[in-house]
Amino acid sequence: MVKQSSSNFSSLHLHPFLWIRVSSYSGTESTGQASITAVGADLTVLKGKNVIVVEDIIDTGHSMAKLIPMLQGYGPLSIKTCTLLQKRTPKSNGLIGDFIGFSIPDHFVVGYGLDYNEAFRELIHICVMNEEGIKFYAK
Repeated sequence: MVKQSSSNFSSLHLHPFLWIRVSSYSGTESTGQASITAVGADLTVLKGKNVIVVEDIIDTGHSMAKLIPMLQGYGPLSIKTCTLLQKRTPKSNGLIGDFIGFSIPDHFVVGYGLDYNEAFRELIHICVMNEEGIKFYAK
């Protein structure tokens, strides 16, 4: 038997999603300089809102260290970070995500959206790239 939900869909509050591209990698290393692209995103909607930044991986923390202050300039009530992977690396600036899926060792990983020179993003799992693979797919 299927029970009909009694919830009123007119009271449903939809929350906007804004897509921002943040990149700080060249090959397998973070450059330490993050480039931020927010094409078509109206960031003024963040004013007075609680914001969750959803990230694939926090590695050195340089990308988030640049993005978060930029977003704070739009007056959100709060900003929290949620990341699938948090890398344990001595290169970290100390930034730790508020919500972390997995803590991983300091290895270069690909798959599940993570790429190496635009390759391997479509893999349905996450794997460590060995040195031979890195050399083979280097640009």
